[in-house]
Amino acid sequence: MANQLYTLVDNFRNLASDAADFVLATIISTQGSTYQKAGARMLIAPDGTCQGMLSGGCFESDLSERARSVFATGRAVTVDYDMRSPEEMIWGLGLGCNGAVKIFLQLLKAEEHDFPLDVLAQAVSNDRQGVLLTVIESTHHKLPAGRSLFLREEDGENDDSSWPDALIAAARRTLSGDRPHSENHLIEDKTVSVFYDPIRPLPRLLIVGAGTDAVPVLQCAKALGWRVTIVDHRPAYIKPERFASACRLFHCPPQHLAGNLQLDHFDAAVLMSHSFEYDSRFLKSIADSRIPFIGLLGPKARKERLLEGLGAQAAKLEGRVFGPVGLDIGARTPEEIALSIMAGILAAQNRRQGGQLTMDKVSAHA
Repeated sequence: MANQLYTLVDNFRNLASDAADFVLATIISTQGSTYQKAGARMLIAPDGTCQGMLSGGCFESDLSERARSVFATGRAVTVDYDMRSPEEMIWGLGLGCNGAVKIFLQLLKAEEHDFPLDVLAQAVSNDRQGVLLTVIESTHHKLPAGRSLFLREEDGENDDSSWPDALIAAARRTLSGDRPHSENHLIEDKTVSVFYDPIRPLPRLLIVGAGTDAVPVLQCAKALGWRVTIVDHRPAYIKPERFASACRLFHCPPQHLAGNLQLDHFDAAVLMSHSFEYDSRFLKSIADSRIPFIGLLGPKARKERLLEGLGAQAAKLEGRVFGPVGLDIGARTPEEIALSIMAGILAAQNRRQGGQLTMDKVSAHA
């Protein structure tokens, strides 16, 4: 979900200069098969145009129409779409999913700096972890629907005394989890329903090797919202014009890597120097890190040789080294290989095998 937030924030920054109000549409719950899950967001402009996507295009136009009342009244509303019923044809939506979605629409005012989206943008930029609390239903006059709070991980027990301790405690419990959810609370004999959404820093990828094939890996990772650092022991390879979208380009010999980068901050690393000697030295330099995914180019035998060369240090990498890296999608071109690599990383992150979603066998065609 961090990747989706990155895209939303990027769109928001491009639009924010217009100083217009926006409606923020957030999925707060789903049932069955749906295109997006709880925590996915979309921006709706006053002219009805949307930034982002919640349904694959199924009900975005209907949401734009419903957003008109939010712009007009300033009151937040909750919209339900149940695609499990044939009534969808009566609505004229023709939805292709088979699930139910509950979406919350709230007004972001330019004069209030588009809170809370501006705060989320700052959290993304500063790698802050926290929880976004949004009141979605309420009979409490001090906690109206649409009121939000971003609670940072480092904040005190309750830095904002206007928010009841029970809601802050629930937010802190959410920090240790990873799933958005809603909870109902009884505050001063009034019912308050709050949506809790954990906000995580964007994932980070370390690419070791700045050869030509590193370019499509960078492009693919950036399209998915990853922050990418590229390292190479050859200064001539570190050219900003080739890797303009990288967060950092770094010339560094293997023995100095751990001392110059906070390796534990990376979610994945791919070694692609195309040199067995340097891949071995770089692998040794990151063996003491906690990087959960370390990808190696080349066949399985090459991976085994690299691990054997580490001796006793190889035990530190058990279960974390993937070679050949990537999913088996028949990739041949550099772009296809980059897609395979990133698909393999995502599959490992999400504890999936990466097979076809369909349960039927795929026919092979000559």
